[in-house]
Amino acid sequence: MHLYLDTADRAAAEPLLATGLFAGLTTNPTILQRSEKGVADIEDIHRWARAAGAREIFFQVWGEDTATLVERGLRLSELGPDVVVKLVVSKAGAAACAELSSRGIPTLLTAVYHPGQAMVAAAAGATYIAPYLGRLADAGRDAVGDVAAMQELFTATGSATKVLLASIRDVDSMVTLARAGVSHFTMAPAVAEAFFTDKLTAAAAQAFEDAVVATTR
Repeated sequence: MHLYLDTADRAAAEPLLATGLFAGLTTNPTILQRSEKGVADIEDIHRWARAAGAREIFFQVWGEDTATLVERGLRLSELGPDVVVKLVVSKAGAAACAELSSRGIPTLLTAVYHPGQAMVAAAAGATYIAPYLGRLADAGRDAVGDVAAMQELFTATGSATKVLLASIRDVDSMVTLARAGVSHFTMAPAVAEAFFTDKLTAAAAQAFEDAVVATTR
């Protein structure tokens, strides 16, 4: 199981990374903007995320043509082997992904909304795809069914490309898709915190502590 934090907010990310439960950070230009950051801050984000324990850090390239995307992807990869280059699953993005993947650079095709796009990602040699579960549901699609189909497609064809589920709004959705074979999930810190807030678990923990106090002489 591989869990990631979908954020560039250092204060929110560092305590969760410190648990050792989260493999790294995923970002894109919108996430950077929410944290009042921009592409000029990528190097600094990489520095503190790695120091905090992130083993994989995802940064998205920007540009409208394949050559620009490849050039910027190569530049991002120079930050370190822990960087995964994200690209939108457009024609230019998929072509750039194929070029970067052929050079041994870890890649992710993002904004995936249809199982057919998963086929393109596999052909491009992408390391990951990022389907947006919540946005699929908002668009009236069968969000869980479509993501499950992507996972089934990779399994059936023996593709090494992995589903990294994004736009997650609750833990239950992750449980459902984990049962379908998805093993990589990226979520906002608030969703990540929900793993640790079960009331019955909290009550049991308190009962154990109370028992220690009551039996300590």
